[in-house]
Amino acid sequence: MFNTKTLLAAASLAILTAAGLGSASAQGWDHRGDHRGDRFDRHHGRYDQRHAYVDRFRIHQQLRHHRFARVSEPFFFHGRYVVRTHDRFGRVALVQVDPWTGRFIRRL
Repeated sequence: MFNTKTLLAAASLAILTAAGLGSASAQGWDHRGDHRGDRFDRHHGRYDQRHAYVDRFRIHQQLRHHRFARVSEPFFFHGRYVVRTHDRFGRVALVQVDPWTGRFIRRL
């Protein structure tokens, strides 16, 4: 009984190894989509072309909507806009804004 199970396991391992080696020689799939050097953003499912799409006025609108007063101009950092602001109590805070939609993400 033990020998039969051992032989069956060895045979299935040999078959899987042979099948794996045959498929490893195939050309890899280009999952980036294009060759412009853009970085694919997995979280949002889109390509980051290293620039934002939203006007700065839209960012200031979102900050006012969430009761933040702008201290500095927004700067692009790690795929998001970051703005130095004052909250409603006058404390300095950093705020992240989505550069594609202009939505308020979070306060840092």
